[in-house]
Amino acid sequence: MTRPPTRETETGPVGSRTPWLADARRDYPDARLRQPTKLETPLWSGAGRAPARIAPRDVTRKARDRPRSGGSPRHRVDRPGSYPKRSSGLSFETGFVRAAGHRLFYQSVGDGNRGVVLCLHGGPGATHELMRPFTALAQFGFRVVLYDQFGCGRSQRPPDYRGLTIEGLADEADAVRVALDLGRCHLLGFSFGGALALQTILRHPQGYRSLIVGSGYASREEMHDGVRRLVSKLPKRERETIVRCEGRGELSNPRYLRAVAEFNRRHLSDLEVVPIDLLLAGQHFNPDLATALHGPDLLTGRTSGAMATWDVRDQLGRIHVPTLITVGRRDSVTPGCAGRLHRGIRGSKLVVFHESGHDCVYKEQDRYLATVRDFLEQVAA
Repeated sequence: MTRPPTRETETGPVGSRTPWLADARRDYPDARLRQPTKLETPLWSGAGRAPARIAPRDVTRKARDRPRSGGSPRHRVDRPGSYPKRSSGLSFETGFVRAAGHRLFYQSVGDGNRGVVLCLHGGPGATHELMRPFTALAQFGFRVVLYDQFGCGRSQRPPDYRGLTIEGLADEADAVRVALDLGRCHLLGFSFGGALALQTILRHPQGYRSLIVGSGYASREEMHDGVRRLVSKLPKRERETIVRCEGRGELSNPRYLRAVAEFNRRHLSDLEVVPIDLLLAGQHFNPDLATALHGPDLLTGRTSGAMATWDVRDQLGRIHVPTLITVGRRDSVTPGCAGRLHRGIRGSKLVVFHESGHDCVYKEQDRYLATVRDFLEQVAA
């Protein structure tokens, strides 16, 4: 007999003067945590720009345990900071769920009166922290569920990453939906999470009411071709430095790091103040998993890794749920990738964020969340 999926919840310290650090210490008890002063593990090629200052999100938390069926605790959470106030408290749950044979960490915010949103983080190899801005949707009646994919964050890690595939991660995502009893929900993925969302809905179409793909792609080769084109448009000095150093394997060369930092500034993010969730996701990034799926994180050269030949462009016509596609105008996952998705998914909506690179969720957060909220409310109507 197949063992039914299980989940366990946990509580943590609240009321800290620095709630984001309390959360991090609870979520990562073995980590040496401090308030970062730079992006120590950038999300592209090991080079990034140090922020001028750190601005932790202004979040205070008032909590009390409330029993519910099954004895799981819930907390009431107030988030006055940058979030528009819509209710005095939101239900909050954090714990572990067993899905697809793996023990996975998850967080859930909101009661879901208007629907449930399952969020898939990017990387590959990042954590649920990248998706925390979407918890603001809980104030408008949506339950938002985040989790660390297998091998990421607090979730179970394999002894090695041989055999890891995007198809397996897609089956895992749907197993999380089933294990947490989310029903037919909205599916939202950003960056690699957008590609994972496409693979998930293609393999399990019956489980989802709508699809949101943020800065995602339907072909690893098409995505990498776009990156190579962006490199070709860099100033001559940076362009030649990247090509030369990657060809020689000189990835720690200071000139190479400066050239990649310029690429990052143009196409990933030019934020002067890096949001704390983005910093934590970078600090907890798993490069071994990223290498297993995407190969060495190079801006030029050929694609490699388990996803080298991954391509679902010819299957996009099988997606029949309402779909929102978003992309930054200067995005490293180029608007060409988004356009391909838009043409392939009939009736989809494409929104371009003109002030952003790959950071539109953070740089244009108010507009981005309003766009997602409007889309979800139209689907729910």
